[in-house]
Parts: sequence; C-alpha cells; structure tokens
Amino acid sequence: MTDLRSETVNPNSLLLDPNNYRFQDTDTFVYAAEDRFHEESVQRRAYQRLRQDDSLLSLKNSIMRNGYIPVERIVVRPYEHSEDKYLVIEGNRRLAAIKWILEDCEAGVRIDETVQQSILDLPVIIAEQEAPDEIFRASLMGIRHVSGTKEWGGYQRSKLIVKMRDDLRLDSAEVAERLGLSTQEVNRRYKAFKALQQMHGDEDHGGQARYSMYPLFHEAVSLPVVRTWLGWDEDRCLFTNTEKLALFYDLITPTEPEDGDTVDPKIATKDQVRELRIILTKPEAERVLVDPMRSFQDAIDVSRQEARSHLWVWEIGAAIRSLETMGIKDLKSLSEENISLLQRLARVVEERLEDHRSLRERTEASRSST
Repeated sequence: MTDLRSETVNPNSLLLDPNNYRFQDTDTFVYAAEDRFHEESVQRRAYQRLRQDDSLLSLKNSIMRNGYIPVERIVVRPYEHSEDKYLVIEGNRRLAAIKWILEDCEAGVRIDETVQQSILDLPVIIAEQEAPDEIFRASLMGIRHVSGTKEWGGYQRSKLIVKMRDDLRLDSAEVAERLGLSTQEVNRRYKAFKALQQMHGDEDHGGQARYSMYPLFHEAVSLPVVRTWLGWDEDRCLFTNTEKLALFYDLITPTEPEDGDTVDPKIATKDQVRELRIILTKPEAERVLVDPMRSFQDAIDVSRQEARSHLWVWEIGAAIRSLETMGIKDLKSLSEENISLLQRLARVVEERLEDHRSLRERTEASRSST
C-alpha cells in the first residue's frame, strides 16, 4: 500500500525520470539504469529531451508570469541511490520548466522574486512505500496520460498497458478500471503493441520497424478483414500468415532501390490501412495492391470499380429480401402507385432476362458458324 504525504522541497532535490514514457516513442531511446539516475550526465540528457518539446516554453513562460501555481502537485518517490533525493513520478515537464527558469537565473536573467520563491519551495506529494508500488505508479501515469488531459501518443499509452498486463499481471478489466478506459480499448492497444513488437523481431523487416508505425498496427488489429488476411492469432497475439505479413511489411516500409532515391511506403497512414477493408474484399484490387508497379490509389480505384459493377446484385438481393418479408397487412394496403412499381419491376426483370437469352443465342450461333 502506498502512503501519500505533502511536503515542500527544493527543486534541486528532485530528479527527472530518464526513462519517462514520453521519450520511449523514439527509435534512439535506450533505458538508463536506475542506480545512475542521479548522475549529472543522465539528468542533463533527460532535461535536454524535455526541452525539445515545443510546449515546454509555453509552460515556462506561464510560470515566469504567474509564479508556480501547484494546482496539480508534482508526485515523487524517495530515491534510494542518492541521499535526500526524490524521483519524479508525475510532473517531469513542470520540473524541467522550473530547472529552465533557474538556469536562466544563473545566467543573469532577471527573475521576479515572487517567482523565484514559488519555485524554490515546491509543494510535492511524496509516495512512500516499503517496496516499490509499480501498480500505483502505472495507474497514476495512466490516469494523467492515457485517459486524462495530458495524453501521451498512442505508442506510449499502449506500452504502459502492456506493462500493466504483462509485468504487473493485471487483467484487461482491471487495467481498464484503473485507467478509465473500456476493456475493448485496452485489448485493442495491447494487440497493436504486440503486433508492432512482432515486426521488430522479424528477421527480414525488423530493421525497418519504427515506433511511429504504431497507428498502422492499431488500425490493422481493429479491422476484422485485415486481421483475417494476416492470420491473427488471438491467443498468442501475433499474425500467423507469414506470406501476407511479409507483403504487409513491404507495403508500410520505404524501398531503397540501388539506382535511385528512396521510394515512400505504399501505405503510410492509418486511413490507408482502413481502406484495406474495401481492397481486401476485391481479388483484383488486392492484386493491384501488392503489385510494386501500381499505386495505392490504383487499388482503391479498382476496388470501387468492382464494387460498382456488382452493385446491382446487392440492390436486387435487398429488394428480394424486402419483398419476402411483406406481410398480409402490407399486401392489403398496397396503393395503386405501389402496384404500378411492382409491375414495373417485373417488366424490367423480364426484359433483362430476355436480353440475356438473346445475347446467349447470338453467341452460340456465332460459335456454330465458326
């Protein structure tokens, strides 16, 4: 059980979390060892990463104008590898903005005394526990950044869900309750992360896997047609149709011909993945999709042409189903206009059948003459 207590601390006693989930959607991210979090070089790297967030300047300017207003307190926990230090669980951006202001002050920038005072005595929440309460930490981050007002990107949100399910052994229902999500959304994000993870481990395509591809996999595992095409295994959370999966990887990765410039991937957005639900139901469109000489738009165009060419079949089927469900009451209440419409339908059907018979006879006669 985690005990929470309020305290006022100096920002120099607080350590940024170098393994912050905000950093983990970059392909260059590497984990820092926790017993080295307090080292100056580790903290500097975490600080510089946060400085790259354009919104941090706005946060800094707000504090410079209004002072630090602790509407939402920074949450920290004791850091055992350095005396009198606390590691930030929630509030890394706020601490980075404060460190930026203090850095400016040391460089000679004039900072209002009331602002200085507000950031030198920071009110924080200290999460005390005899052993690290990982479920508490994960839940706290999830409430703020998965379903809350300061949402992370899709990859970070899903990575936290995977941690809660795989490492902390929580089932989907409990994860959903803790994060304020539906169980369906938790499962979808879990599957999408696993699907991207599968690509990272692929012998031929793993080197081309990028965390930025997460939205493509999120969409892929959400669509029954795509899941079926790629052979999704619900129990193992992976795709099993290796042939189609290799095609899919080729579609979402750029190609690098030996004698030319890099060619952009045929599928680069989640909206294009969504279009697969139409393309994959049309055999000719699917053939165009995997043809390296044809574009994604070509596959869309072919799928629409196929759909239009078979539209009459669907519409007649709908008409038959509607007529078959007509009851006695409907038949008794037919108006003259309704009867005229049905008679017209019967005439058109007979005309089309007669046209078909005529064309067939002419075709057969032509074959006989040759």
